Amino acid sequence: MDRHARPRGRDDAGFSLVELLVVIALIGLLALWGVPALLNTLNRARLVGASKEVATMLQVARLEAIKKGGLNGNLRNQVSAVLYEDGRRTLQVLIDDSPDGAFNPATRIGGLYTLPTGVQLQAPGEGIEGDSSIVGWDDRGDPDDYDGPTFISDGSALRAGAFRLADTRGNFLEVRVDFPATGKVVIQKWFEGSGWFENGEGGNKWQW
Repeated sequence: MDRHARPRGRDDAGFSLVELLVVIALIGLLALWGVPALLNTLNRARLVGASKEVATMLQVARLEAIKKGGLNGNLRNQVSAVLYEDGRRTLQVLIDDSPDGAFNPATRIGGLYTLPTGVQLQAPGEGIEGDSSIVGWDDRGDPDDYDGPTFISDGSALRAGAFRLADTRGNFLEVRVDFPATGKVVIQKWFEGSGWFENGEGGNKWQW
């Protein structure tokens, strides 16, 4: 036996119970901070991604109206529309390529787009698919006013309006055509008490 062997001390024994408890506590704190942050990031990605997808559909409908204008003989030169179907949470781009002169968009361009889980058609202060979730494009008294924008052969929109989308954490984005003459599509976020703003507009940087 080595009479000079060093006794086992604290440095040789690994973690003490106190140190182990501290490590566990730190892991718990990181989880408490990290999981909500991760969920917030995922919610934001879904809502922003859905809004961009809807905006792209409006842009496709506008371009189709320009390309195929004059084919259907419609006196108002209405060619295409983006339609939302209540209850199914789907949107689609439709064009009217029938020469009968009546506006009846029935030919689908591309596929159906279904809103992702956790994203709904919803306006602030309302339930899902409430009256203000589609603004300007759902006049039931006008047979030409569908649940979505209609585009004309010169690239303009028939009316201004917006689709409003929400996540499960109280964030709202709208896909809007503000100026019918240009048909330009923008995405805006709801600021409580202030209204809708594009990111950075008027100093209003989007917060999540």
